[in-house]
Amino acid sequence: MKISKVIGYQVLDSRGKPTVAASISLTDGTTHTARVPSGASTGMHEAKELRDLGGQYAEKFYAGLSVRQAVENINQVIAPRLVEELIDLAAVDNLLIELDPSPDHAKLGANATLAVSLATSIAAAHSQNRSLARYFQPESYLNIPMPMVNILSGGAHANKAMDIQDLLIVPIGATSFTQALSWIVAIRETASDLGRQAGFVTNLIADEGGLAIPFDSVSKACEFVISAIEKCGLIAGEQVSLALDVASTQFFEDGKYNLKNAKQIYSPDQFISYINNLVSNYPIVSIEDPFAEDDWLTWQKFMQMAPKKLQVLGDDLLTTNLARLNRAIEEKSANSILIKANQNGLVSSTLNVLKQARVNNFNTVVSARSGENEDSWLADLATGWAAGQIKVGSTHGSERNSKWNRLLELEVIENTKFINPFN
Repeated sequence: MKISKVIGYQVLDSRGKPTVAASISLTDGTTHTARVPSGASTGMHEAKELRDLGGQYAEKFYAGLSVRQAVENINQVIAPRLVEELIDLAAVDNLLIELDPSPDHAKLGANATLAVSLATSIAAAHSQNRSLARYFQPESYLNIPMPMVNILSGGAHANKAMDIQDLLIVPIGATSFTQALSWIVAIRETASDLGRQAGFVTNLIADEGGLAIPFDSVSKACEFVISAIEKCGLIAGEQVSLALDVASTQFFEDGKYNLKNAKQIYSPDQFISYINNLVSNYPIVSIEDPFAEDDWLTWQKFMQMAPKKLQVLGDDLLTTNLARLNRAIEEKSANSILIKANQNGLVSSTLNVLKQARVNNFNTVVSARSGENEDSWLADLATGWAAGQIKVGSTHGSERNSKWNRLLELEVIENTKFINPFN
């Protein structure tokens, strides 16, 4: 089956900011569309999305954040090379590399290349009469990932209501995705009720659907979420555990970690002790970006003393980048990686990063971004790639629930196995 048309255009993400969509039409008359996400807390080493600030296409009503140049690159540069070509993901991704050989896709824009790559994946799956998940895993059962879900948000996601970015829960005792999600919803709503009873506004939510309840210490936030878990009749640490997204690059200043809400400044070694104290005193199974994105030595020091079962998760450190992952493997800087397609810019090379992580016994967590949309392809990728875990945000907002609902659907209609990496 061949490509008959490729169109790029501008749409809005869940924060009302422009992003890129690409539609690929095939010779059987069908059209397949993908919309790309965008992050609020972005690492320095991510692939570069292209926006119009300072350029000829800048739109004043979008404050320069429009993506018309990226769209133009799809329509004028990429599309002419794809029309009449066979629908083949590897071939299309290789062509995109040929058109933009820069390692961070800065020429065409990673938002342009990823939109085309994703639309190609969806169209290629259709050409084989498969779902996107089954395109990547055609045989045997599908692995439904363990969800990691925001309850409290701070940092760049919620105007720094907490020093850290997110406090999440992981339903480690659930035996199915359906059960896991029911526990999560109950805890999220109970936390909202407890916050309201304490006098906080809980009907306004953060970028990813978490509650923006202010806490001046991470310990108090952990105790609050534990109380919500227990109020639901669940056991913290046995059925539901905690996870932290520290996003520490945001408060790493002049070589020190500055927790402004807590009114504390730590040297790297002192911050190691602070983090180690948190994971020792609370049922935390995963900690993301506990140290800054280029503070490699501190990551290594922490890994030498961290509990063996603790998931030390690199996001800003690794940015779904093969070279940075390989450095982390060699230096033993982390044991898990967050997989974000838009940090990388292509579906094929994102999958290659995940495979390299898995071969080296890293846990893999496929993740959404703060600026999301109604597409559900992320759920199919996490499942088809057997990632083991997925991080989408909370359970408020259709851009989040589209992913959860797709996983619920897959568990019902497919032969599946619910994965628990924490057993």
